[in-house]
Amino acid sequence: MKKTAAFVLITVLLLSLVPFGKLASAMYGEKILDGSIAEWGTLDHIATAENNGLAGANLRDLYIAWDDEHLYIAITTRNSQSWNVAYGIGIDVDPGSGNGYTGTSDAWGRRISFGGGYAADYELYFWWSGGDGKITSDNFITWTGGGWDYKGVKDVGGDFVYTGDSSTGLQLMEIKIPWSALGGKKDKIAIVAWIAGGGDSSAVSALPWDSAMESLDAPYANWYRGDEWGDTDYFTELAEVAIAPKAIDGNLDDWESYEVVGVSSLDGPDGADLDKLYVSYDDQYLYIALTTNNTASWNVAYGIGIDVKDGGYTGDTDAWNRKIGFSRGIDYEIYMWYNAGGDFIGGGNFITWTDNGWDYKDIRSVVTYATITGAGLQVLEMAIPWDAIGGKVPEVAIIAWVAGGYEGDSAVDTVPFDPEVNGNDWTDQDYLTNFAVIEIPIPKPELTVKLTSNVLDVEPRKPANLTIDVRNLGTVEAKNVTVALYDNDRLLASWIVNLSAGGNASFWYIYEYPGMWGTHVFKAVVDPENTIEEFNEDNNVDTITLDVGRLPKLQNTFVMHNMFYGTRHFEKDYPKYKELDQQLRNMPLPEDAKERLDELQGEVLDLVKLYNEGKDMITQPNYAFMGAIKIYRAYTGLRKIIREMEEMLRKAQEGEYEREKYLEELAKNLTKTIDGNLDDWDVQPVAIDETGFGQDGANLKALYVDYDDQFLYIALTTENKASWRVAYGIALDYKDGGYTTGTDAWGRKVGFTEGVDAQLYFFWNGEFFGDLGTSNITSAQLVLWNGTAWKYEDLKWVGFYNYTGGAENGLQTLEIAIPWMVIGGEPKNLKIVAYVTGQGSGDSAVDVLPLQEAVKDNAPGDEWGDADTFSEFAVVTIE
Repeated sequence: MKKTAAFVLITVLLLSLVPFGKLASAMYGEKILDGSIAEWGTLDHIATAENNGLAGANLRDLYIAWDDEHLYIAITTRNSQSWNVAYGIGIDVDPGSGNGYTGTSDAWGRRISFGGGYAADYELYFWWSGGDGKITSDNFITWTGGGWDYKGVKDVGGDFVYTGDSSTGLQLMEIKIPWSALGGKKDKIAIVAWIAGGGDSSAVSALPWDSAMESLDAPYANWYRGDEWGDTDYFTELAEVAIAPKAIDGNLDDWESYEVVGVSSLDGPDGADLDKLYVSYDDQYLYIALTTNNTASWNVAYGIGIDVKDGGYTGDTDAWNRKIGFSRGIDYEIYMWYNAGGDFIGGGNFITWTDNGWDYKDIRSVVTYATITGAGLQVLEMAIPWDAIGGKVPEVAIIAWVAGGYEGDSAVDTVPFDPEVNGNDWTDQDYLTNFAVIEIPIPKPELTVKLTSNVLDVEPRKPANLTIDVRNLGTVEAKNVTVALYDNDRLLASWIVNLSAGGNASFWYIYEYPGMWGTHVFKAVVDPENTIEEFNEDNNVDTITLDVGRLPKLQNTFVMHNMFYGTRHFEKDYPKYKELDQQLRNMPLPEDAKERLDELQGEVLDLVKLYNEGKDMITQPNYAFMGAIKIYRAYTGLRKIIREMEEMLRKAQEGEYEREKYLEELAKNLTKTIDGNLDDWDVQPVAIDETGFGQDGANLKALYVDYDDQFLYIALTTENKASWRVAYGIALDYKDGGYTTGTDAWGRKVGFTEGVDAQLYFFWNGEFFGDLGTSNITSAQLVLWNGTAWKYEDLKWVGFYNYTGGAENGLQTLEIAIPWMVIGGEPKNLKIVAYVTGQGSGDSAVDVLPLQEAVKDNAPGDEWGDADTFSEFAVVTIE
């Protein structure tokens, strides 16, 4: 080999039959926002993040693509849990200019900024609600130079879809933003994505990975317990993405690191030392670039093998008779001769394998290329029209090599590096296997289907109108598309339709009751035989489940139930009725109860007639349902009568009729109407709160006491503004002795300096930690102290009470009448205190009348659990 002097000569060759000014804008192709990245290609993958160990905040991959109208972004994660986190994306549309945002708190108030020559012109933000398992807010945010302008992603003509749930968190998000929202299509952008926490947090994961994420000591999993969530992060390692077409000028400034698909690790010969292989593409060209580490100019051959389809050449010697074979079938070879004397490319071939041999063309008739030379080839850059290799293909496999200058020589270096190659052996046999494989998204149809029904159940006179909507989300027409509808995997109907790119069609099917009931799964399938190639085959089926014949099934079940269960119960319950009737007629009952027994006897005779009619009809097919209804009405009606008679018997046995009669007669002596309305009270309160002390649902206002010769009357009013679950207690001291210390009659931590002889207690069932309750009094007792223990009486059997209030504002007024004789007779003096406590035993008082220091010794929220001793009573003299 002839070596040239060690000096650098830079030469740029521009050889082209097609002016590059006519190149279309670079397009990696339109992306379909469908929650799948199947249509994203190898070179769309821009960056991978480090695994930070955070189960709910762990990014994985970043993808970028574009077309004439939109910028497309996709991110994937390693999340295995669902946390409340923010996903942010920063876009610099003029990297290196310094224009844009570089402050210390970004558009969502996170401690995130930009450096290293980057500044954010736009930010996208999404909030992931961990509990909901979905994105609950989004923003497209523009830096105006003086502040941020906030809009929704869809407000600017964009869109996004995502996958994930409340168990595993966000898994995938696809986004499209119109170039118009970014100020027009750019030649280059820089982009970074991150995860942050709530307000004033910082980033914990980034795409591309940024050293700002490693500001704390390893291991990364400790960040969750550390302060990585709250430091300040300056992103300096954004991914730069070239949007403009490649300028075939030998200068690789418009190539990005993610377009490097192969590297040689071999320290090759001085004049045959390859470095990197670059690959890119747009809608018209496949771009290839080579760099070398040459330090000398030798006469060598540079070859590139391209596999784009099935078949191809795999022999022992390649198109230029070098001893090079391939593990993959090579469809095209590009060969160039390097002229060491002139330090330039001295010609070459674009060569096609025809199955019968090689077809050679002058490289300049097919390929546009440029070089930088000096001490051998330094850079080779080329554009190959897709038409030259049979059109755009879904996959390209490429390997490049440098070989000797003579037939029979072999390769001494390759990119990607192939272990078969010996850099010191120029004549051995090489079989190359280590190709760079690039997946290229070729436009395809993308079919989806949606099945809906106007009803959820199909009845004899109520068919289901099934609607099948199909769409082609792709950018290529789908022809002869089969759409099929199944009922439990039985084909009901099928249609064939052509769907244009972005087109849709709808089909309808009326499904009538088939005569048998059951649960049916209806399935709509587009392209059931998978004859149409799509990126995503997981959205071609939709199902709905309908109850078919639910009413006939219920009717049949109802008939069978009453044929056996209903008749058995009526036959069993009728003798029980006769027994109860006899028992009750032998007991002393009030007149109204006796009259009711006679009424029930007549009702039972009607039910017996109804039952017998039903028994006759239920065995006749056309009348079975009507017969079942009659039996049902008969046995349920008889069961209701028996329950009423059992209650009558209990009241008779326990003496309730006598007590009701006694209270009815006693009520005639009342001089106040006990209805919760205090309009008939003309006494001043014995205690009143003039300060407004109390809480929204526990706020006493005034305590009243009045009496006559037979009754003690007590009334309580409140200023409640809410219905809380609380208890109202009234303690009475009217004789010597009495209860003083410990917990009161309902176990509340309330004591007294004066011995109390009786308590009235009322439970208000309001709201309690989200349980709304019933907002009424559900328990009312008069409790008497006998010197050693409390004796509990249900207030409704010894006195009278009524109240006003409800769910809006809790208890408002409480009115009580107690016969003097129940508490041992009319005293000379009465001491009284009223209070409100928490809902359970162990609680204490939070308000009291008369108002006293016992309920003021803690903050209001802490008063519910202390111990209170009441020393101030209102005193009433009984004359």
